[in-house]
Amino acid sequence: MRRLAPAALIALAACSAEPDAPAAPANDAPSVTIALPAETAAFPAGPAGELLTQRCTACHSADLVTRQPPLTAEKWQATVTKMREAYRAPLDPAQDGRLVAALLAVQNR
Repeated sequence: MRRLAPAALIALAACSAEPDAPAAPANDAPSVTIALPAETAAFPAGPAGELLTQRCTACHSADLVTRQPPLTAEKWQATVTKMREAYRAPLDPAQDGRLVAALLAVQNR
């Protein structure tokens, strides 16, 4: 039995050896550089604009936020909740009222 064990191990090793993996295809795609347009929109000065700049512009441009259709406070609250829960935005639920008020103020200017 002792003589069979080394032979069996050699046979198993030979059977489990994988053939050479094919080489990864060469990346022939050219590198492209683009220039993004400068941000032109800004939230209004003051506490509401400052809050929106701090909490929203990590993911959204001010232009995107200010071009939304007019929403009710309930719809803005649902949007803020969705950003926090679905997208893991770092929004403190204690600030929801201030965020919603700021969003309403921005859409009404």
